[in-house]
Amino acid sequence: MKKLIRILIERLAGKGMEISTIPTFIRDLANTMAANSYSSLQELERRLKSLGWDDYELDDHTLQLIIAIFEPDLSYKPPHWFDRSLDPKRLNEHAEKIHMQVLK
Repeated sequence: MKKLIRILIERLAGKGMEISTIPTFIRDLANTMAANSYSSLQELERRLKSLGWDDYELDDHTLQLIIAIFEPDLSYKPPHWFDRSLDPKRLNEHAEKIHMQVLK
């Protein structure tokens, strides 16, 4: 699970998303998916844009990572689970490590 979260963080950060906004993005996506469980990728992206996520394009790989994190044991994790899992202090430390690796 932690590895999937790390991969997701790296993917979103690599696409230009600020690390501090990742939990909010995931929560918004999770709420959108919960309200519209049969939405296509394009429909999810349209709904995210209506919530203000204009600068980020959701792709299938990222969506599948998020779904895998929500359902590792086939049980639903509420959106606020990500807020606890993605502690801002740990995210900042992780971002600094990623940044240092990029500079090498």
